[in-house]
This record gives sequence, structure tokens and C-alpha cells, in this order.
Amino acid sequence: MSTRRSVMNQPDGNHRETITTAGQNRRDFLRTSLATTATGIAAASLSRFVHAAENNLIQVALVGCGGRGTGAAANALSTQGPIKLVAMADVFQDRLNASLNNLKKDFADKIDVPPERQFLGMDAYKKAIDALNPGDLVLLATPPAFRPLHLEYAVNKGRNVFMEKSFAVDGPGIRRVLAAGKQAEEKNLKIAGGLMSRHHLAIEEIIKRIHDGAIGTAITVSAYRMHGPVGFRPKQPNESILAHQIRNYSCFTWLNGSFFVDWLIHNIDVACWVKNDWPVSCQGQGG
Repeated sequence: MSTRRSVMNQPDGNHRETITTAGQNRRDFLRTSLATTATGIAAASLSRFVHAAENNLIQVALVGCGGRGTGAAANALSTQGPIKLVAMADVFQDRLNASLNNLKKDFADKIDVPPERQFLGMDAYKKAIDALNPGDLVLLATPPAFRPLHLEYAVNKGRNVFMEKSFAVDGPGIRRVLAAGKQAEEKNLKIAGGLMSRHHLAIEEIIKRIHDGAIGTAITVSAYRMHGPVGFRPKQPNESILAHQIRNYSCFTWLNGSFFVDWLIHNIDVACWVKNDWPVSCQGQGG
């Protein structure tokens, strides 16, 4: 999969880049800015669509306007370059409104999302992605049950992607994500995933020292995570079961994939990073 690491969840909360834009074109901005900040979409080679573009403006669509999606958009708009949020999609009007209003407080000059580009419903992701041009950027931050579907559509449409973790909720979904990644490579598109530990400077230094042999060879690595209860919003009168579950997706396995892929994924990622390798088998227990 063609990827770059994202700083969407920079733990120290103070990572912000200043990009000089004088004489900078769309291709350079993607390469030097988004590769290291915000959405982390660009890599060494860029989409052929971007290479051919006359317009240097990078348009962004946000799919999933909750707290994480709003944060992702804020990170993207924090880069000082030719970038603008032009479309938003969610299943809830109140979440879209709150996200847009919050983003306007800090990035009013980088937001152009009129009512006709504010999309609601289960198919809203298509409309938001369609509002972009090939080579533009879509931020995918809905509950992960929908991630494979949204990623496939974005890649098919020739959009670069930042997708928040989790990337899917089960094996078949992950295989769809991997297939979309392969297709993205063939199209020279960029996909980035929101694994925050890769961008924590202290963790980077620790793992560098481990790789340099500071403690010898890491033979066995174990990952643990203790987690308290997550937020839960009681079902409201006249609210459908589906709407209730989507608002509380972290409490429903079909939507979030369970604790392992929703939260422990960060610890598993660090374990793989330490070993500089991927697991070859797994064993489950419990019931």
C-alpha cells in the first residue's frame, strides 16, 4: 500500500509546520507539506493527476464530522499552503453543523463549504468525494465499519486519502483495504493512516535506540492496554436503532471492530515497529 505516516494524533499536541509558499506549486506543496504534516498523504511520487494539474489549490473533503474528523480537518488546514476544505459529509446534521462552525473559528479563510456541498445520509460520502477533482484529498473519519467502502470509492475516483484508524472491523474488510491500497499504488495515489505512535518523538527515539542495539535483540514483545469505559449517549426518543448505534459506535462491535482494532491497534503497531516485522500467526482465547 502506498502510504505515508500521519501526524493527525500527534500526542504532544504541538506539531505544526510552517510551509513557505512563495513560488510553490501544487506538486511541491503535496510533496513537502502533506508528507510531513496534517494528513501525511504525499510521498516521493505523486498522483499523475496532480502532476498534470494547472490549479495549485488542493481541495479537501471531510467524510465523518465527529471529533476525530474535525481534528483531522483542522490538522490539514493548519498547513500554510494552497489548501481549502470544500465539502463535508455525515449522517447527522448536528455533527456536520458543529464541525463546520468549529473549523470556521480558526480557518475561515480556508473553508468554502456552502449548503450545496454539505451532504447528509449514508451515501453522502459519494457526493463529497465527487465534489473534488482527481488528485485532491479526502479525509475518511467515519466509524470503521464503513472505511473499506469509502476507501474503495475514493481510490476509484482518483483521490488521495487520509483514513483514520481503525481501517476495518474484520478480516474481509482489511482485505478490501489492502486491495484498495494496491489499486492506489497502480494509480500513483497516496493513502495515509492515523497511527499516532509513529509521530511521538519520545517513542521514535526509544525505538531508534532499540534498533541500534541498546538492549540487544528484542526476542519477544508483548503489548498491553488498560482502558476505561468509553462515552455513551443514551438512546433519544424517536431515534432509530441504527442512528443510536452509529452515534455510539465504539460500543458496538459491528461498527468499531472491538477493542483490538479500535484501541489496542496502537500498541500492536508499536510492537511491530520494535520488531521491525509483522506477526506470522495469531492465537485467540476467551469466549
